[in-house]
Amino acid sequence: MRIPQRRRERGLRFDITPLIDIVFNLVIFFLVATHFVSTEAREAVALPEASQTDERPPAPRHLIITVLPEGTLIVKGQPVSVEEVSDMIAADSAAGTEDYEVQIRGDRAAQFDAIEPLLIACARHGVTRVVVNKLDR
Repeated sequence: MRIPQRRRERGLRFDITPLIDIVFNLVIFFLVATHFVSTEAREAVALPEASQTDERPPAPRHLIITVLPEGTLIVKGQPVSVEEVSDMIAADSAAGTEDYEVQIRGDRAAQFDAIEPLLIACARHGVTRVVVNKLDR
């Protein structure tokens, strides 16, 4: 009596469903990350160059303020007044200022008169980590 033999399939079978899931999650992650980055740095400004810099790791909590050449202040893509920026700094720094940073992206053509009230507002609310962004060489 002859025992029937099963035919073996050639090659290996791969289940690519988990691979597709991972690729899909990566695509979504990068789309969301790109959206957040583009909303923070929407306005194009000509940053000044610095001869000396002090590189520090970025703070986990920060507020980015863009100063355009004519003195307009932009926060999160919206034009704001100095009083509104002061209120934002007060609200954000209420939880503590050790890990809070204010980043000023001032155009090289902007007058200091537009930046000075921001520095005064930071000092008034106890924020000591103020960074003036510069052009990297």
